[in-house]
Amino acid sequence: MTVRRPPNPVGGALSSVGLVGCVLLTGCSSGGDDGGAGSAASSSTAGAPTPAPTTAASPSAAPAYELPSSCAALLTLGQIDDALGSPLPGETTYTVGAAEPEIGRTGRITCGFGAAPATDTTGAGSPLLELSVFTYRDAAAAADRVATTVEAQQSRGARSEGAVVPGADAVLLTAADGATLVATVAARTYSLSMVPGVLDAASTPSVMAGLMGQVLAADGPLPTGSSAPAS
Repeated sequence: MTVRRPPNPVGGALSSVGLVGCVLLTGCSSGGDDGGAGSAASSSTAGAPTPAPTTAASPSAAPAYELPSSCAALLTLGQIDDALGSPLPGETTYTVGAAEPEIGRTGRITCGFGAAPATDTTGAGSPLLELSVFTYRDAAAAADRVATTVEAQQSRGARSEGAVVPGADAVLLTAADGATLVATVAARTYSLSMVPGVLDAASTPSVMAGLMGQVLAADGPLPTGSSAPAS
């Protein structure tokens, strides 16, 4: 299987509906209870040892999810090359998007893989493969946004079909400008887009589902204040 750059790269597939944002070329860069006045003093029978006080274990708080600080924390170039069967040409970009309270979105990051580097006469090219992670205020907001996106794309002629990605609700959208796989996990969504010509149409759905599965396996809740591995 040979990966080739299309002669006229199309910007991230289906990015116009807001699920896949535009990408800027950057380097892959968020005490115990006291006794109180009414406590009774402990006593012991002569010769018997005084029981040691016991302390109840306090439950630890669930770690808060943080958006990854690098693309390699989600998907490595080695994983992409293995899935495509050939090295993906171009550079990797990492972009942090702004929150959009009007649709319940609290954050976004986008990774572009296979972006043509900028030259003295031209700007950076669009990536061949684009991965975004979106966080929402709750699971209902995430699901509503996916439903809105699917409906909008179907109205533009895109084909929608269910996809199998373990641990997520997933849908594959296929249009003239490429394919986008959207997976929803709790209050966040993952969007993986591929432009036409990178793979043949028959193998694109299974390869994208496999890559998304690796993304979900790598990405998980991080304790507040910690950071993802550097690329």
